[in-house]
Amino acid sequence: MTSGPTDQMELTEEEIQKQAKKRVDDKIGLLSHIAAYVIINTFIFFVWGITSNWDWGNPWFIWVLLGWGVGLAFNIFYYFSGRKGQAAKDRMMAKEMDRIRKEQDK
Repeated sequence: MTSGPTDQMELTEEEIQKQAKKRVDDKIGLLSHIAAYVIINTFIFFVWGITSNWDWGNPWFIWVLLGWGVGLAFNIFYYFSGRKGQAAKDRMMAKEMDRIRKEQDK
């Protein structure tokens, strides 16, 4: 009997450590990106306010917020969907491997 795509494989201690390191690195990367976004855009907002005398006629800082915000949104999406995406990829790989094994048995 072959293992199904949902069966869990036993991970070695080295593999567990490698996965944990990647998750921690991803989390630190995301938090660093969010912190940089908030700090730098706050600074840009105040630069705009001081140089424009707080005149809302040309709020150019919004373009920076939006442009960088799109990149940050992709980073957040990747962070929260990354593990789910990897799990789906693992299931598809297991399914294809089972198909190949069945084809070989014919």
